[in-house]
Amino acid sequence: MSPLFPTLLTLSFLLPNLAFAASDQKCYGLNGTPLDSSYAPCKPTSKHSGCCATNKTSGSPDICLDNGLCMATEGIYLGTIWQNGCTDATGSSNLCPKACPDTRTNFASLHPVSAWNIQTCSYGTYCCRELNDQRSCCGNATAPAITTSSLAAFISLPTPSTPSSSSLPSISPTPSPSSTSTPLSASPSPSPQPHQQCKPDHSAAVGGALGGILGSIILGLVGLILWMYKKEKRQRKLKEHYEEQFGQNFAYRRTIVVESDIVGDGDADAGTREELESRGSGKSGGLLEVRQIGK
Repeated sequence: MSPLFPTLLTLSFLLPNLAFAASDQKCYGLNGTPLDSSYAPCKPTSKHSGCCATNKTSGSPDICLDNGLCMATEGIYLGTIWQNGCTDATGSSNLCPKACPDTRTNFASLHPVSAWNIQTCSYGTYCCRELNDQRSCCGNATAPAITTSSLAAFISLPTPSTPSSSSLPSISPTPSPSSTSTPLSASPSPSPQPHQQCKPDHSAAVGGALGGILGSIILGLVGLILWMYKKEKRQRKLKEHYEEQFGQNFAYRRTIVVESDIVGDGDADAGTREELESRGSGKSGGLLEVRQIGK
């Protein structure tokens, strides 16, 4: 007999049992009611596990966190944290998420709920908001409060071994007083793209704008230089013209010569003769002589 025969025989008995055990994993809400087929165990090979809406046929599925909580990835619920239920209908298993009250704790003397939305109030402080309750639970004295010293210790993304761990980057929940608490499985929001859309690159537009501004400045400077050059050239020509016009040595003099010669004893017959001679040089002006001769 082949030594492999006992092993194959054993596997033939174990495989159906394992398949039955895996198929027997059902999800229940926090109040013990069965959840629909869109919910599946986060750790199907474990005896018990938290359940998330990872089997959605429409919309974007949830992401299972390591502690059994669920992070929504769809529409207005993107990044919100939920405690939806467990494969243990009673919630008594230690493998079920224990962030908010459940059947095991009798819902902290509150009425039973099928799921909780965990809302962020401040760093390390959270509260549990009932499903379909659109009011903020922060500051509500009757709302179950959660206090933890480490945000990462309370809300941690799944390890790389989890198939859906690469769907989205780590997103911390933010307080949203106006956010709705519609069940994730019935969310009407459209499915987002499989990957986050990259921010548009405006570097080309910015570069074009800067290039246009610099080009305008350069053109303006060139125009100013040309204008100044033409102005200086025009002024230089005018200067040369005026220097040529007024730089000629005009022969123009004006002299007055007065001679007085008194003859005799100064009688009244003394006459006076004025002789005016004007001798020009042929150009504008000339020599003007005024002579006074007394007799």
